[in-house]
This record gives sequence, C-alpha cells and structure tokens, in this order.
Amino acid sequence: VLLGEGTEIDEEQIRGSLLIPPVLLLVYLGAFAEKNAMEDLLLVLLFGVLGWLMEKLHWPRPPLILGLVLGPLAENRLFLATDNYGTAWLGRPGVLIIAALTLAGALYPLIKRRLRQRDQPAARPAARPAARTLSFDRSALFTLGIVAMAAWALWESRGFGPRAGLFPWAIGFPLLVFGIVQLYFDVARKNPRPGGLTGETGSEIPAREVTRRTAGAFGWILGYPLAIWLLGFAVGGVLCTFLSLKIASRERWPITLAITAGVWALVYGAFEQGLHVPFPPGQLFTWLGLAGAT
Repeated sequence: VLLGEGTEIDEEQIRGSLLIPPVLLLVYLGAFAEKNAMEDLLLVLLFGVLGWLMEKLHWPRPPLILGLVLGPLAENRLFLATDNYGTAWLGRPGVLIIAALTLAGALYPLIKRRLRQRDQPAARPAARPAARTLSFDRSALFTLGIVAMAAWALWESRGFGPRAGLFPWAIGFPLLVFGIVQLYFDVARKNPRPGGLTGETGSEIPAREVTRRTAGAFGWILGYPLAIWLLGFAVGGVLCTFLSLKIASRERWPITLAITAGVWALVYGAFEQGLHVPFPPGQLFTWLGLAGAT
C-alpha cells in the first residue's frame, strides 16, 4: 500500500535510506538510556569517528571492541589473580596455554606469508625488492597518535603504586612498544596503503561525489545530537528522522510519514511514557520557559 501498485520489493534487502535514519536515532537513544546522560551522545560521536578512521586506514576494529567490553573484567580478574597467587599464576598450565594460543594467532599471518613466499616457483626471476622510502601519511599520523596516547597514559600513571598501576602498566607498555614498531612500518613501508579518508582507490564513484556523500553523512550524524539537545528526543530526534527521509533520501510521503510515525511512537510512547525514561527537555524550550510543555 505504501509503495504503490506495481512496485517490486526485494525480499532480501531493504534500502539503506529507509534504515539509516531510524537506526541512527536508536543509537543515540540507546546511548542516553544507558546512564540517562546527554554526555554519552558525545562519546558515541567520538567512537564513531574513531571507528570510521580505523576502517579507512585499514586498522582492525574488533580488538578495540573486545578491549572495551572485556577491559573491566580483565582488570578485576588480574587483581584477584595477583592478590591470591602473586606472580605464580603466570606459570599455571591454563595461563600458558592461553598465552601460546594468543602468540600463535599473532604470528600466524607472518608465518603464512613467509611460507607462501617460499613456495613460489623458483624458475621465475625474483623481482628486485622495492626500496624503502620514508613517508609520513595519514596512517602514520594515526599510529603516532596511539603512541602518544600510550606514552601519556604511562606518564600519568608513573606515581601509581604496584597494585593501582598493575593494569595500566600491563596494557600501556605493550601498547607503546607495538605502536612504535607499527609506526616504523608505516613510515618506512615499501608501498603506500591503498585508499584514503573518503574512498578506496579505483572506486567507480568520482572522488568529488564520494566527498559530497561523506560530508552529507557526517552532517546528519552531527545533526541528530544537535537537534536532540535543542528540541529533545521526542521532537528533535523524530524531526531529524523525517528530514533525513524526505530531504536527504527523497523518499515518498507515505513511506516518510509511516516511518516517522513509527519512530515517534517508539520514542514517546514506548520509552518516555511506557518505560519512563527521563528524557531532558530541549534546551530551546528551556530558554523559552516552555520546558514543562515537552
């Protein structure tokens, strides 16, 4: 009914233009509902930009996610193991097995690459290895930031006692060492990495169009928290969803109104009225003295 007669619907895929606006609002909604703090929306933006940079610069993101999820648990278990066993827990069989598996997983790509090079046909004359040239690109700058962050964290923890500094030192020193090694490879690599901050090399989309789309996406990502701060979730978030569907994606009125109504029912009906999530009034309404009306 919404799409009209004769419209073909792909049962396996839904257009991203229909999913992104409500999902983006749900991301900010979930970030606020965790601690009922508007500051968490800024953390969402910060880690979103960090994840985008890591993807564009070919840095793996799963280790960062695992560190954020398992970091508090690892710190707690490290304290318990040290308090109960001292340093003797490092020699326990289970710890040695886990350490061996971790080391094997880290070295596996390097070993696999060496074996592949060794198994290459010897009849073909070996190409002359490319000379290493020093270059400082975006990837090296990102790595330098990680090194600086690790060094700063270790400097700040210099006055910690053995117990308080145990976890920061156990994480900070390896991070600093591996960061310096990665920085060396980034600066002295033989061939530059493909891609950039706005698109991959060889993309069929023109670079100007990629830049325009990237700027538009960042504009909407920043616009959501700004509208939520000014107008509140029930007004600002829903309004951004409507504008994104109608202006950015140019969806038809029936689909736009249906999705907007569903999002409003979820935010206002389910979260605010049903679950009694204490959404703050929009700052604009507070300035106008109409906070009670929202």
